[in-house]
Amino acid sequence: MVTTVVLIIHLIAAASVVGIIVLQGPKGEGLGAIGGGGARLFHGPRPRETMFLRVTTVVAIIFGMTSFYLVFVHFGR
Repeated sequence: MVTTVVLIIHLIAAASVVGIIVLQGPKGEGLGAIGGGGARLFHGPRPRETMFLRVTTVVAIIFGMTSFYLVFVHFGR
């Protein structure tokens, strides 16, 4: 019963991590910053980017914890 709940949380966390990462915009300007076009170099992150970073971190930690739990339960049998 507990393993089923953890598996459902794991699947939701996996889909959430993928979705949140896809929603995030590009972090840098790539090779365009080499020629002096890096205007955002000294500006701080936008509030939306900060929120996405925190949500991604929390969901990734949940995903990792459920992964370890499922591995230990599976190999513990």
